[in-house]
Amino acid sequence: MAEIKVEVLRHPTDDDWERCKMLAMNTIGKKWVGAVSDEWKRKILRSEHSPIRTLMFTIRMEVPYWVAMHFRTHKYGVEHYISSQRNDRQDKYDRNKAPQDAIVTHIMDINAQELMQMARMRLCSQASSETRDVMRAICDEIARINPEFAGFLVPKCFVRNGCNEFVSCGMYRMATTREIGE
Repeated sequence: MAEIKVEVLRHPTDDDWERCKMLAMNTIGKKWVGAVSDEWKRKILRSEHSPIRTLMFTIRMEVPYWVAMHFRTHKYGVEHYISSQRNDRQDKYDRNKAPQDAIVTHIMDINAQELMQMARMRLCSQASSETRDVMRAICDEIARINPEFAGFLVPKCFVRNGCNEFVSCGMYRMATTREIGE
């Protein structure tokens, strides 16, 4: 696969987290102003309450067209902006003859809850290895910039405590077996 590139262009700031907490407090009839603790950030991410949908990321990727299409299937809480392959919009190649691995620029504007959901699906070993590599690069960069997300961008079997795919890859069982020393 051609070299992938992932860049986080926008991520939740302290102001965004303060707004998230203000909205959360409003739902229980309280007013709140001040700094948001890392503990509270992790609690609301774990609970997946609706205010986390106000925490936005903009992620720019350079990936093969077919990998972009895997991400494009996600449609709630995310907008996709993929560079056109139309012959009247670009002159790098003939769209009618373009291979599926032609590199496109894909920008996603995505909220925190959908990002966690996307990671659950795209880190699953049932996803293609190339798509997992891109998702892993996204998750690594986000955890570096916003460490409160570490541990929440995981395959769905780790959230559900088991696999619900038609055919399990065994990743969850292997990971939990190692943890308990079987």
